[in-house]
Amino acid sequence: MDKKSGQIAPVPERSMRFALAGAVLMDLALEGRIDTDLQHLFVVDATPLDDGLLDPALALIASGDQRDAAHWLERLAEPSMADGTRERSLDRLVERGILQRDPGGILSLARLVARARRYPAMDGEAGREVELRIMGALFNSDVPAPRDGMLISLVHACGFFEQLLSRAELADVRERIDLICRLDLIGRAVFEAIRQASLPQVNLTLAAAGLSAADRARAVAAQPLADKGGLPLAGNAFGMAGDIGEFLARQYRELGPVFRVRAFSHRYTVLAGPEANLLLQQKGFHLFRSFATHGRLADGLLAHRVITSMDGGDHFALRRVMKRGYSRGYVQDRIETVADISAREVDSWPVGKPVRVWDIVRRMVTNQIAVVSTGVAPGEYLEDVVFVMDRIINVRLVRSLPEIMMRTPRMRLAQERLDRLYRKVLEAHKQQPRSGQEAGRHGRPDFIDDLLDQHRDDPQFLPERDLKAACLGPYIVGLHTAASTVAFMLYMLLKHPGTLARARSEADALFAGEGVTARKLRSIDVIHRVALETLRMHPIVNLVSREAVNTFEFAGHTIPSGTPCLIATTVPHTLPEYFPEPERFDIGRFSRDRLEHRAPGAYAPFGLGTHRCLGSGSFEAQSAVALATILHRLELSLAPPSYKLKVNHAPTPRPDDGFKIKVSRRRRG
Repeated sequence: MDKKSGQIAPVPERSMRFALAGAVLMDLALEGRIDTDLQHLFVVDATPLDDGLLDPALALIASGDQRDAAHWLERLAEPSMADGTRERSLDRLVERGILQRDPGGILSLARLVARARRYPAMDGEAGREVELRIMGALFNSDVPAPRDGMLISLVHACGFFEQLLSRAELADVRERIDLICRLDLIGRAVFEAIRQASLPQVNLTLAAAGLSAADRARAVAAQPLADKGGLPLAGNAFGMAGDIGEFLARQYRELGPVFRVRAFSHRYTVLAGPEANLLLQQKGFHLFRSFATHGRLADGLLAHRVITSMDGGDHFALRRVMKRGYSRGYVQDRIETVADISAREVDSWPVGKPVRVWDIVRRMVTNQIAVVSTGVAPGEYLEDVVFVMDRIINVRLVRSLPEIMMRTPRMRLAQERLDRLYRKVLEAHKQQPRSGQEAGRHGRPDFIDDLLDQHRDDPQFLPERDLKAACLGPYIVGLHTAASTVAFMLYMLLKHPGTLARARSEADALFAGEGVTARKLRSIDVIHRVALETLRMHPIVNLVSREAVNTFEFAGHTIPSGTPCLIATTVPHTLPEYFPEPERFDIGRFSRDRLEHRAPGAYAPFGLGTHRCLGSGSFEAQSAVALATILHRLELSLAPPSYKLKVNHAPTPRPDDGFKIKVSRRRRG
């Protein structure tokens, strides 16, 4: 694992599979289940170990004829065996507290291992970090433990020492490595079997990585055109300006998972469908980067970098700093504050008078997120945050407005007011000691404390210029994500009275007795499934924009390095083969007996891969409390009752201003 990036290092797949197969054989030998002589590998004891990693291999070897180690290595290295071993191994390391995995799938060493460089105790004994043990065996004359000797043989056979040691270091210990590899018969047998397999060192990039300019152009031109090229000058700009999710889904059904789109002078290759989602999830870290597109977002916020524009190790490092403040647990620890803010907002809604849903929900959700994260409500600065983000998205990301719109007097004024809000947040965090349990608005360190600590520890990594954008993040994230989703959820419930009644009963139970607690919040079911189905039908982000940094093959097409790509992550949400009758609102899709969203690559409302939305956990908790508060305290109706939802797609999808509700009566409060 690359500790800087939190990703499994880009080891050739065949090498990884043989390494895992060799590790299984070595573990079976250490458990006394198999042994080997110079010609054969044989079973000593066929009794299962009650171990999901080792028992399938033991059963396979016990059921076959007596063969040599190379034969069984080939069998265990087959994808059907080795890929399962890899996933189960990672899952077990997470379960045992050695690795931790965030919602984006990024792995990192657990704090105990990272700081103390020791593993959690197993069988009453805590072990030193494996790298320290192996290096200790190589750089002194002690005889290594049998397990470490086998591991050195395995690492050497697969050529992994080249990634762990410099050339000079490797030269110093080459004879020592060769000696250790000869000490153990099973280790030597596996070593020889792997070497005999002559593993090809296939790079992540293809031979096509050296494409000439003409070849690159031909590779892109071979992709089909969406709507046969669209209009002469505008291309697909007008089709994409409406419901871009529906547009991309239609093109996917007609053209397949790879096609081109053009919006005036901007051209993109679109990767769509579950195939593209799995590619982004599994290999996106090595194939794409986000800076080419999201760097413009950072510039609009007067920052050098923001988390969405960062790639590789730096992205991983900043993500670790922000992870706690955007986690579900962080919100649950402050659930009383979230509930109080929701109640105050809901109690301010007038009775009997139609109100625009987008306005009231946006204010409530933004206040929730801002106060629990920063301790400072947006107040008079809310409209400035809205204006600046809408303008940046339209100019820098969507490109529906000219660049000059970033320099208007109104934009400059709004930027200045955002700076005042930032200074207000900083001042609030300087009024009391900011260390340990004394920090934070309620005696606990909050999201801003984490950022300020990082800035003090490494001002080069998180300089003041970027600190401002990071501190304003909580005011931004709710505007085009949580607020829109809560508004869409409210519409769906008002249009489906049966589901509304069930959700209201659940909301009343949530507030009963001692009120909202983290334990009760974790047990909600109907409201949770309403959120999942709403996000399926009305995802906030239909695609992610990336640049290919390595040439790769996908669905029969060569995608050259440097190609601007759009990965249409929510296209599978519309496919009946995954979600029957996809146009129908049905929270039963997410019940335990159906779980339609669990199909690989089928459901991606928060994005996928290393840039998956960091706040998905906190969003779920906050939106659930917001909706439950509305249902618990108010009787609502659509105004007018016949209203049919219209969606405003710019800059991101949200209910249009015609969506209004009327409070019929107050149930509580």
